[in-house]
This record gives sequence, C-alpha cells and structure tokens, in this order.
Amino acid sequence: MFDARATAKEFLDQTDCDPSLAAASYHFMERVNGYFGGTQVVRRFLSAETRDRDINAPLRILDIGSGSCDIPLAVSRWARARAIPIEITCLEVADQAVEIARRKLALANDPAVHLLQEDAFTHHPSEPYDCAVASMCFHHFDNDQILTLLQRLRSFVTHRVLINDLRRSPWASIGAGLLLAGSGSMPDVRHDALLSIRRGFKIKELESVLNKLDNVTFSVKPAHWFRIAAVIKFKKGHNL
Repeated sequence: MFDARATAKEFLDQTDCDPSLAAASYHFMERVNGYFGGTQVVRRFLSAETRDRDINAPLRILDIGSGSCDIPLAVSRWARARAIPIEITCLEVADQAVEIARRKLALANDPAVHLLQEDAFTHHPSEPYDCAVASMCFHHFDNDQILTLLQRLRSFVTHRVLINDLRRSPWASIGAGLLLAGSGSMPDVRHDALLSIRRGFKIKELESVLNKLDNVTFSVKPAHWFRIAAVIKFKKGHNL
C-alpha cells in the first residue's frame, strides 16, 4: 500500500464536494498545520529567505494551493511581529476553499495577504515573486504535473520554491488514524486524510523527480510529524 504513490482522488477534489465536508476537512487541516508542523516548516523557510535580505521592499511570496489560507495568515502574523515586510499572493481554485478563505481574510483584515481564485498552472503575475510555497498541495499532482509546474514557476519566481508536504509511510497513516479517531472527524474526512498520506512522497522518490529538472539545486529533507520539505533553487541566469 505504501510502496508507490496512490492515484485515487480525494472527495475534497471533486467539484461537487459537499460544503459540510469541505468545512470539516479544512478545519482538520488547519489543526494539523498549526499543531503538527505545517506552519513551522514555512516559517523556517521564510526566515532563511529574509535573513540576509538587504532591500526594504516586502518579500513577495506566492502561496500555491492555499486552501483556507490558514498558513499564509499565520505566517503574516509571525512576520509582522518581527517587523519583516512581506506580501503573500495566495492561489486557490476550489470554490469551497475560496469561500472559506475569503471569510477568514475578511475577519483577519490583513493587507499583506491577497487571495486569487486562479490555477498555478495558468497564473501570470504582473511582476516576479521572490519565492514560492506549496503546502499540502503537490501530493495532488502526478510527477509530470510537478515538473510542469516547477518549470512554469521558473519563469516568475526569482529565488526558491518550498514544497511542504506529506511523507508517506505506515507510521504516518497510523498516527493520522489515531488523531482522527480522537477528533471525532466525519468518515469522509478520515478517508481523505489517510488517502493524502498514501499520495504523499518518500525522500528518494521526490529526489528522483526533481533530478529531472535542469539548472536547479535542491534539497529534500524529512520534517517533524511525517512531513517532507523540499527546497528548489533556480540557478541564476536560467530563469525563463
């Protein structure tokens, strides 16, 4: 079951996903991101991105597959508390997620976070981003789609891309099952969460995919709570 990435689709990926399932799923993901490492992975990445930054202009960040925008909002609060100027453009295509995210953004009233209902595969920004982040997003793509998207990002991301995703293993599935059992989540949320893990990556597997990219350097490392953090840097002079 865990030898290869699963290809089945999650209920949340369906265009007619029930609104109550979407709300429950994003609520569960927010808890997982907040308490089990998802947000921390992004903060660590952005801390490195801003550490040696000399210019006063805000760091322009593209957040891909933002869901309910919980991570961008948390990152923005973290940056504001440290007087780090950032601007986050969030991309999300799912209607249910966009509706939830818009409500959260209205309550937060955070001018640093902007939401666009657009697909990363067709997004055309008016100016480049400094870096890009994708949390719990790339496991929805097959290997060819991953390579296609990274090649597109090369044309408008000047520095590095973070893939913050799930590390596939039986232990991850057991841990998620225990967490779900204790949370009282509905069965379809449990189905999607466990399927997401089976659609996740192993270290060598993701390295093999990224090795097919030209003119990049990258690292793929395990992160806490069965996550995987891959950082891809485009070599200067090789942006499209």
